[in-house]
Order: sequence, then C-alpha cells, then structure tokens
Amino acid sequence: MPPPLSLETCRVLTQLARQLLEAGERQTQTHVLAHGRVFHVVVSLEPVPADQLQDVIDRYR
Repeated sequence: MPPPLSLETCRVLTQLARQLLEAGERQTQTHVLAHGRVFHVVVSLEPVPADQLQDVIDRYR
C-alpha cells in the first residue's frame, strides 16, 4: 500500500470530488506540469459498497 497522503492533499482531492459530483461527473482527465514535466492525470470516483466501508476505515487507522 502506498504511503498515506498529506491532509492537504486529501482536502484538495475531497474538494475536487465534490465539484465533480456537483457537476454530475464521476471522472475527468487533464494534463499538469510538475517538476518540469507534463503528466496526464485521470480521476475516477467509484463509490465504495457498504459492505466494504469497514475495510476502508481500517486502512486509515
């Protein structure tokens, strides 16, 4: 499992997720410039089934 994201990164991703959902979208893609390179970024929102919520919560403990 990758290292946990910073609180700021989680906050920004949550804001992006809210904006996408408010726009009726569940995915988007774009290009960003970081560290002198161009990266293709893909974001996809996939609901977590209720029976898997505890597993997700346990990952963050």
